[in-house]
Amino acid sequence: MELHENYYKKAVSSFKTADHLTYVTFPVVNDYKIILTALENLSNALINGMNAVLEYERLYKRVMPLADNFNSRFEVFKRMFEKYGFSNDEAMLMMELKKFLEERKNASLEFTRSNRVVICYDNYKTKSVSLDDVKKYLSITKSFIFKVNKVLKNA
Repeated sequence: MELHENYYKKAVSSFKTADHLTYVTFPVVNDYKIILTALENLSNALINGMNAVLEYERLYKRVMPLADNFNSRFEVFKRMFEKYGFSNDEAMLMMELKKFLEERKNASLEFTRSNRVVICYDNYKTKSVSLDDVKKYLSITKSFIFKVNKVLKNA
């Protein structure tokens, strides 16, 4: 199995996990910490989808070998948006989730308030995310995964 196929399978698996956590597990458990796990899975799905396209391009020698860090891979991926029909919403979501999850690691406090998960930082700034936000992110990620599948199957 090619490397791009492995990345695609990981992306689909992460997406299905996030979808299941959001629409099946959360209504039963009603614990807002599940939202954070769903966000991590959505981020993994987006990143693995991006890596699938990059490795597919590398397989056919359309791009040079890439560094293993997110920022350099993302910059190369941004150049392919028009070619494959990816939207800016998908790119912004990928960056937003990556940044949110990195900032969460450095956060001093996180709690739930009025159906939202709130993350507080040392400088008293806060960020919050709700279940509706996660559902919107799922929709964007689903269209992204379909586009990645189209790239891998058609070209």
